[in-house]
Amino acid sequence: MKCQRQPTFLKDKPTPICDLWEVQLTPKMWRFIQQLARKRRTTYSSISRFCLFRLAEPQTLRLFPLLRKIAAENKKTVSCSPQLHRHIICLYGEDVKLLKLAAMQLNLTVSAFIRLALWLYLPRLLSQPNSKYHIRTEVFLALSIKRWMSVQIGSLNILRNPVIRRFTFASFPPWFWW
Repeated sequence: MKCQRQPTFLKDKPTPICDLWEVQLTPKMWRFIQQLARKRRTTYSSISRFCLFRLAEPQTLRLFPLLRKIAAENKKTVSCSPQLHRHIICLYGEDVKLLKLAAMQLNLTVSAFIRLALWLYLPRLLSQPNSKYHIRTEVFLALSIKRWMSVQIGSLNILRNPVIRRFTFASFPPWFWW
């Protein structure tokens, strides 16, 4: 879904919202996001982006048995829930490509990937400052804003068949942040 207009607080910023993703969440998870947004004084979308980027960026991203079990439980919980909340996540630049690639690498749908990321990282955002899992404000801000301005695909082809494909990620410079 393409965003047709910018929010008023982002009107004069250099990078417009490129995509809006919608995911259905259980009321419990939605209340958790609301609680965190109030505690950290930020938007719901920032909370979600932090969790997504935190899960998507490790190079060794793989779906081990525990994650597979959690993804299956999330799917069952969402399908059994009588009422779901439609949560919209704003994405900038070409962050969508990173998230789609990460979801494909885990062999999950994008919605399942989002729910998995939220399930894994929301408790860490709520942890106390003296906990070893606590995420500092600086780390949260760095991972919850615009990540990738452009993603270039490079390939080595032999007889029109791709032999090697690589993605080059170019991040937003700091003066594009808000």
